[in-house]
Parts: sequence; structure tokens; C-alpha cells
Amino acid sequence: MEDLLDTPNMDNDQLKERMFELYLLYKLGKKLDLALYLDDFFNQSIDFLKKSLTIEDFCLLLREGDDKELKMWKADSVNSEILKDVSFKIGEGISGLVAQTGEPILIQDVSKDDRFLHYKGKRTDIGSFISLPLRLSDGSIIGVLNVHKQEANAIQEKDVTLFMTVANNIALALGRMKASETLKGPSNYDELTSLYTRSYFRESCQREYSRAQRYGEKFAVLMIDIDHFKQFNETYGQLQGDEVLRILANILRKNVRLGDIIARYGGEEFIILLPNTDTDGAMIVAEKIRCEIAQQDLPVGKGPKATITITAGIAIYPDNGPTVDDVIAMADRFLYLGKYLGRNRVLGKL
Repeated sequence: MEDLLDTPNMDNDQLKERMFELYLLYKLGKKLDLALYLDDFFNQSIDFLKKSLTIEDFCLLLREGDDKELKMWKADSVNSEILKDVSFKIGEGISGLVAQTGEPILIQDVSKDDRFLHYKGKRTDIGSFISLPLRLSDGSIIGVLNVHKQEANAIQEKDVTLFMTVANNIALALGRMKASETLKGPSNYDELTSLYTRSYFRESCQREYSRAQRYGEKFAVLMIDIDHFKQFNETYGQLQGDEVLRILANILRKNVRLGDIIARYGGEEFIILLPNTDTDGAMIVAEKIRCEIAQQDLPVGKGPKATITITAGIAIYPDNGPTVDDVIAMADRFLYLGKYLGRNRVLGKL
């Protein structure tokens, strides 16, 4: 951080500017030190980027473990919806290059750089762009912070040092948060499926509820139940039933965003929290999951392959209730209405 305050080469205005930047970074560090969960951490980061740096257009893409792909994790409210399904292979586009090399890339006019992919064509209104690596203390790159401006040349070379320091603070805090959640281990994760537990899900919902209230946003709860699962267990045995639960958990992970929360709610019941998502968005996710599960051939020994189906209920805050309990209860009602109407369907409206 010392290079932010190179006093011999600065006049008074530059020095004041650098001192203000240092103060902002101090505030960011204090905020992130207070964050106890990844969701809280992200909310603190958003507050800092928006209120202190007046950055409204940004996103964070992360890689999971040794994954060779960057996936959208969190973004401002607009980009969260537009870019939710965007991903980049490591080395692909500017974001992939930054994740590969660990070096920031500033493009002052994206129309003059063919490497910029406009988020696979989903953001054609970007003029200037900077992508910054998120580097952990061990040197590994876990993702990138992207900042956009609609106007060309709106991000300057002199901004790179400040943005890079912000990215470093976020990356180190993110590393601490992930380590903290890992240390809490078994208490947060279901032993069979490695999904979150019911109690952790409800904690996450309360944090998302507070965030949605603060920013005037929506969130969706998706409740899923395997159809005739008791019959499947009686036919093929509990070991095969456990394998089905693990297969279903993997399908759920594959079809949601990194920032979404998936939990085993009980028995053959699963639940998903989809931040900043309305009924139509949640319906798309649920139908994609339902179709993929229905087409999955399940290993059940040497005989013919078996299949299963699911029924799902969707509820939205605040449309379907003013509290977390109300929203979860409504998702549960839609789920059982779907079962009553014949199963293998998604319901979120009457």
C-alpha cells in the first residue's frame, strides 16, 4: 500500500487525494474484518464500492477449487440479473486472462480491443473496463473483480493502483471468510450430500432478508421434493436411495449461481435461496433442474436404469410474504399443491 503515498512526487492536491484513498481502504478493511459470513462480506464490499468509491457497475467472478472456469458470484443489482449465467474458461476473454496471469488489465476503450467479449454479448453498453485479480495470501488466484463504465476513457491508469488495492483487500478477506466457513465444517454441511444444513439455510435467508429490505430487492425460495422416494427406497434399497440424493445434490449445484444457497431441508426435501430473483427467474431455474433430473438415468445395479422426478414450489419475498417464515411456508404450500395436481411439476403461481 506504500505506493499509494509516494510523497516526494506529489503536490498537495495529489497528496490529499492519496490520503483520502488510504482512508477509504482503511474503512474497507474494518468493514471486512467485521464480516462473519460470506454473504455479510459481500454486502460490506458492495456498500464500500457504491458509497465510498461511487462504483455502480461491477461484478465478482470466482473459481471453485481447481475449476478451470470463472463463474459469476456476485454483482450489483443490475448485472446480477443480466450476467447470472455468464462464465469464462481460464484464459478466455479479459476476465479469463486476468485469472490466468494474475495481472490487472485496463481497457480504456473496449471498442478498440478484440479480447473484450462483452460478457458473451450480454453487455454491449460498456465503454471502459478494468479487471483485477483476486489473489489469496498463498498467491493463488480465486477470481476477478470487474469494474465497468459506460463511457470510454472513464477509468484511467492512475486508478489502477487504488482498484488493485481494493481487490487485494477483498481477496484476503474472502480467503479469511472461506477459511472460517471451512473450519465450521460439519455444523454447516449435510454429511451425505455436502449441501448446507437446514439451520445454515435459515441463517442465510435472514441475512438475505436484511439485504433485500435495505436495497429494495426480491429473493426467491425454491422448495424441492423427490416424487415417490419412499417407493424408490423400498424397491432398490437405502444405499441406492442415498446415491440418488448425492446425484440430485450435484445437479442442483450445477444449475445455480455461486452465490445461491442450496440445503438439504430434510429427508428427500431440498431448498434453494436465489438472491435478487423474481418468480420468472426462479421458474426458469426450477424447470431446468426438473427437466435434467427427469432425464437422468440412475445406477441401480445390473438391471435397467431407473429414473425419478421432482416437484417444486416457488415463493418470492416480498410478493408471497413479509417474513422469511412466510416465504418458506408459501414455497412449501406450492410444493404440496404440485404433488396434489400430479407431481413432476413446478408451481409458483395459482
